[in-house]
Amino acid sequence: MPEVVHKLFPAQAKFFSDQHEHVAAVCGIGSGKSYVGALKALADMQENPKSLGMVTAPTYRMLEDSTLRSILQVFPEGSYIFHPGTMVLKYHNGAEALLRSTDDAENMRGPNAAWGWMDEAARSTERAFEVLKGRVRVKGFPLRKWLTTTPNGFNWVYRLFKQFPKDGYVLHQWRTKDNPNVSEQAVASLQSSYQGAFALQELEGQFVELSGTPFFDGERLREMLDDCRLPLAQELGAINVWRRPVVAGRYVAGGDLAWGETGAYSCLEMLDFQTGEQVAEIHGRLPPDEMAQMAVNLCKRYNDAFAVLEANGEGLHVVTKMVELGYGKRMYHRDAEAGERNELERSRQIRMPKRPGWQTTAATRPVMLADLAEAVRNRGLVVRSREAMSELMSFVRDEKGKPGPVQGQYSDRVMALGLALQGRKYGTFSTMVDQRFSEPAIVRRW
Repeated sequence: MPEVVHKLFPAQAKFFSDQHEHVAAVCGIGSGKSYVGALKALADMQENPKSLGMVTAPTYRMLEDSTLRSILQVFPEGSYIFHPGTMVLKYHNGAEALLRSTDDAENMRGPNAAWGWMDEAARSTERAFEVLKGRVRVKGFPLRKWLTTTPNGFNWVYRLFKQFPKDGYVLHQWRTKDNPNVSEQAVASLQSSYQGAFALQELEGQFVELSGTPFFDGERLREMLDDCRLPLAQELGAINVWRRPVVAGRYVAGGDLAWGETGAYSCLEMLDFQTGEQVAEIHGRLPPDEMAQMAVNLCKRYNDAFAVLEANGEGLHVVTKMVELGYGKRMYHRDAEAGERNELERSRQIRMPKRPGWQTTAATRPVMLADLAEAVRNRGLVVRSREAMSELMSFVRDEKGKPGPVQGQYSDRVMALGLALQGRKYGTFSTMVDQRFSEPAIVRRW
């Protein structure tokens, strides 16, 4: 087979050449850790014909979408055969690798192996690592085990490789920006998106403790990082566009709105109704009238998008401005609560059954977040913004079980995405508001 030359930067090369029995590369995202992990697998298979190795990842989806992709990237073309049914990769010299998920450690039991590689190890359990070690025991082979992963708090990887390392356990760490194959622009974008302890973990590859339990499926979010990209266009300092509207396309918008001048951000997320793809975004500390005008203009541009806008507190002022600008007919309307009356109703002694805007309450917030979590888990959402991904990944349950952002992070994009998904739920049928009153009718043309 023709020799393939792989250029490794110093941190990768040091990890690749490490011959200790247990070595771990704990690094930032996009740092090239899985790439060099796959190279170590290739080297072992080349050096040990007819041997059997084991490759693991937390889920089969991650195996297929990430780990296997790295393997096929480094293995010479024509040198292997991969059987997706059995998840076995056969090298031309007779060496084989079993690809297994660690979500059920017992599934890893089977033939004894000559080597083992655990990808995204910190998302797997220590039990899975113990099972892997028990499988790697074929006499006459080096019996090397290596781990590649982004940190995940002070878990078993930290304890075994940093806090209390035994002889033969060696830790390698490097940062996202140490990888010369990641552009400076991409690194800068990530650095501007990630904050605090979350940035130290995801970009610096450091062991830190993020307070709380992740609210969204972390493995799925990591897969979704591949969907993120720089905007196609940026407008007025606050609008990002990833995909322009298409004729007859249907779109929904969700708005987490604030006063702007108080330091809080206003955010409007635009999604493709059919696919859940994030196509555009407004984000900034904007005065209510400016935010309202921007939101109306963007919603009109995207074929009169159906808008679910939070009308809590300061957000009500933005919603009111948008109604005044003539966009009330394309908004979600909620049922008016008992005793809730406006000036028009009081003066005319009438009762309007509907109000423009979404009310986030103790009853509606859990439903909205549960729907968002389901969309993440079931691939019902495509996120283009790295900033939005950062917010999703740092959204946790605190010690009391209440969902919210970790200290130092915001959640306006999370809430806006959740509201946009409510638009996909409620924007599929027609509900008319009584046109005898000043509140505009909801006209859902879909």
